[in-house]
Amino acid sequence: MTEPQPVTRGLLIRWSAWFGILNAGLFALIGVRYLLIFGWPDDALAALYVALAYIGQFAVLGYLPLALLGCLVALLWPRKAVLLSLGVVAGSFGLSLMVLDTNVFEQYRFHLSALSVALFDTSTWVLTGVVFLALLGFQAMLAGSVWKFVTARRARRGGWLAAALILVWCGGQGIHIWADATAHTAVTGFTRFMPLYFPLKAKRRLAKLGWVDPAEVEKQRLLRRANAPDSGQLRYPLAPMQCSTDTALPNIAVIVIDALRPDRIDAQRTPALAAFAAEAQQFTDHYSGGNSSRMGFFSLFYGLPSTYWQSFYDLQRPPVLMQQLDAHGYEVMAFSAVGFGSPAQIDRTLFAATPPTSRRTPGEHTYGSDNSAITVLWEQWLTQRADPARPWFGLLYYDPGKFAVGQPAGFPAEWSEARKLEAGYMARLGANDREIAAVLATLDAVDNDRDTLVIITSDHGYEFDELGLGYLGHASNYGEWQLRATLLMRWPGREPRIFRHRSAHQDVPATLLEEVFGCSNPPSDYSSGSNLFAGKEWEWMIAGSYTSHAIVEPGQLVVSYPGGLIELLGKDYRPDAALELHPAVMQEAMSEMRRFFK
Repeated sequence: MTEPQPVTRGLLIRWSAWFGILNAGLFALIGVRYLLIFGWPDDALAALYVALAYIGQFAVLGYLPLALLGCLVALLWPRKAVLLSLGVVAGSFGLSLMVLDTNVFEQYRFHLSALSVALFDTSTWVLTGVVFLALLGFQAMLAGSVWKFVTARRARRGGWLAAALILVWCGGQGIHIWADATAHTAVTGFTRFMPLYFPLKAKRRLAKLGWVDPAEVEKQRLLRRANAPDSGQLRYPLAPMQCSTDTALPNIAVIVIDALRPDRIDAQRTPALAAFAAEAQQFTDHYSGGNSSRMGFFSLFYGLPSTYWQSFYDLQRPPVLMQQLDAHGYEVMAFSAVGFGSPAQIDRTLFAATPPTSRRTPGEHTYGSDNSAITVLWEQWLTQRADPARPWFGLLYYDPGKFAVGQPAGFPAEWSEARKLEAGYMARLGANDREIAAVLATLDAVDNDRDTLVIITSDHGYEFDELGLGYLGHASNYGEWQLRATLLMRWPGREPRIFRHRSAHQDVPATLLEEVFGCSNPPSDYSSGSNLFAGKEWEWMIAGSYTSHAIVEPGQLVVSYPGGLIELLGKDYRPDAALELHPAVMQEAMSEMRRFFK
């Protein structure tokens, strides 16, 4: 008869490892609901990836927390009763959250967060409590069985199993890295279905190493997209577009100046922009749908919350606006001083269906000279078009860069970082203004018997520590200064006018689709916004960054961080005990974040 082993730190750690592995299996069993929603892919590589990513992710979620807990208890308080009790509670709590997350995902198509938890009613909490108690009893029996298992012999070698799980996880990540670099949507489309899943990417690094050829990748991406344009994950638009117009179609020029603040436009510092604004429709209380270039562009052309960005990027679905440009025979050409990939990544969203020959960039970036280069490239294209009678859509994306012409060489020692940043910003903005003057002069000089609609806007705002919290630049908070954006529109046939209602980038697609292409669909079929000329103010909007998003109301905002945490802040971006969540707004926002998912 085998004598019982003494309770040692090694024994406690072995128990934690085996208990964690079994819990990983339970996590995977509950997570089958995600697979049922996603469906099994036909693509062989995608099928392998789904299997590896599924096993690897639930191994991480189920195994790592319990294994780390076991190591911590074994080192600090090596008692069997303590470890088993904590393990049972932790395992039951994690599995209860998994059950809850699968319910939330099945209903809303996004994962559990503090925001969704705040809206749960009593019945949800009661049901969750019952599930937790049932799991508590089951986990207690499982913990005892595992203890007997690991003490039955002097050692239970599970190293091979741990190594296998590590290889599985690495295999899944490796496939995703390759699929993201080569735009293999059958693989990348699985990302949003896994909770707390953040797969690795290395597109630029693989290209730099010469392991992938960007030109060949783009060619193959467009071929795959042509053969399989619908993944079945999105309902976008919600109804077929009904568009027709009896008026002549205008050319459309969209000029995006990175981080252009509307309050920095004046006759002295930016004469070209100020003169343009005087003869345009100005929207003086306008906001971007993001504090970053990526989400700013997404909101501007899709009119959707930033929470959809990952799915549209993974599935490479262009916006309805670009589809209508194609349907109406527009020639599309885009010029960017910083390229079309990271950080904005509009190559696989906005221009997902556009051939690479319609996108031009100066190549090797030299900051200040890049803006001049795209102006020259654009002028050459505009004056040398093969079919001058064909309507065109042109995008010019200017980025000030770090070393633009005119930036001060040095600053007084007593200047703050914010003041130095602002001085450099204004110098670079002046350089950009000269490029805009050249573009507008070329537009006025080229007469092709067709009106041109000119839109000058910014992807997001920019902050010089106006909040007094040390924030500089962008992509760091959802306060007014990083979200306020410029929107100027010189619309043929419309008199100059100042619009003072709260507007947003999300309103731009509806405006163009209704006013230019005569689309009769309600904007809700394809957007979260409305026609800018209707003067409708937003009561709340969703703004995003690279890893978080916020529900912005005029007097407060709710910021949601990775992992589901939320923060309720006032307009001054500070907590206030008097603030409270508005359940109706939160429910509407959550509904808006799922409407376009199947």
